[in-house]
Amino acid sequence: MNKKLIALAIAGAFAAPVAMADNGNVVIYGDMAVSADSVDGGSYNPVVTGTRTGPINAASTSSAQRRGRISSNNSFIGFKGSEDLGNGLSAVWQFENAIALDGQNTNDNGPVAVGGNGLYPTFFGSQSRRNTFAGLSSKDLGSVTFGVQDSPVKTSTGPMDAFGQHTLADYRSLWGTINGANVASSISLNGANIANIRAQNSVLYTSPNLSGFTIKAMGAAQNESGNYTGTGSGATGHYYSVGGTYANGPLFATLAYEDNRYTTTSTDFDFKNWRTGVGFNFSGLKVGLAYERIKGDGTVPVGSTSAVSLNRDAWYVPISYQMGSNTFKLAYTKAGKSNQKSSTGADMSGSDGANQWSLGVNHAMSKRTSVYALYSQVRNDSNGSYSLGGAGTGIQAVAPGSYGSDPRAVSVGMITSF
Repeated sequence: MNKKLIALAIAGAFAAPVAMADNGNVVIYGDMAVSADSVDGGSYNPVVTGTRTGPINAASTSSAQRRGRISSNNSFIGFKGSEDLGNGLSAVWQFENAIALDGQNTNDNGPVAVGGNGLYPTFFGSQSRRNTFAGLSSKDLGSVTFGVQDSPVKTSTGPMDAFGQHTLADYRSLWGTINGANVASSISLNGANIANIRAQNSVLYTSPNLSGFTIKAMGAAQNESGNYTGTGSGATGHYYSVGGTYANGPLFATLAYEDNRYTTTSTDFDFKNWRTGVGFNFSGLKVGLAYERIKGDGTVPVGSTSAVSLNRDAWYVPISYQMGSNTFKLAYTKAGKSNQKSSTGADMSGSDGANQWSLGVNHAMSKRTSVYALYSQVRNDSNGSYSLGGAGTGIQAVAPGSYGSDPRAVSVGMITSF
């Protein structure tokens, strides 16, 4: 059945009074991504707990033993449309929702308990909602949209990911996190990851494409409900993110920055994140180099009540080569130690860095459907506890069995788009 006819039927089901409106421009789209995985947390202990000082306090790890599983990797369905208002101006809207093909409670904001039974993401539910917005778009001036949207920092280096958001080799296992802990659940925007943010209550400006160059700027309300009553300057927090990307011919380059301050009566922490990257495409051979720095200062209640500071550097090197319908992929990610310092300057980080190696092959069966096989491993330093997947990746985590354990996985899957 024609996609437009399906879209009309769905629109009529949810809003019968507007069935007579012009819905002919509604588009249905999405990705279905499933895989069979053999995973190992690097330990045969099913539950190993640990604590450490400082703001980045790794959670208890669980289910770290070797096992098999079926995974739904950021599968989603979306609806979008526009209305021509004349003079190059259009009204635009979009709605996306996570789909749990395997029945697990994971979307790309990380594992969340949603739905009445705690397993299936609720359709139209706030926790399963992906990029969802409405706004205006001008051919000459760009677009302004309001809603739940990926930040410019998140989308800056995203196109460089050799394995993409639908596999366990997603580079965000180490990017946008510190020591594998989703610290943002206490000290970042709307419970999202530090630097892989899909911001709620956000307004996003996207410039027109100027010979391959695009600028994005975002701001988001940190205290829309008025619940936070912290003291001091910027008590309600702030969030903004800006980025520029150049994509033209064989060259891709990007630079982005964000500032995210989160303040309550017991928490006052300010994260700053820089990302930059450059990539080249030489007749099917793609190579790239990306860099990220996360810097934070303030007071947090996670593991410590005293003032702390931290900074963490990360590097990412993706390589892929397309040969006919097959694409061979190799990627390396390095997360340095967090360099956490107490108010007295004492080092609280230890050796808490990690690196990740991923190797795989993708076979395109058509323009919309591909199958793949890959191997990926995170190698933690002695005090590191990074997971493979998890945090802000949307992939169910392969948790380390203990500090210094090396989670790994073999994954065979398929991705089909519509």
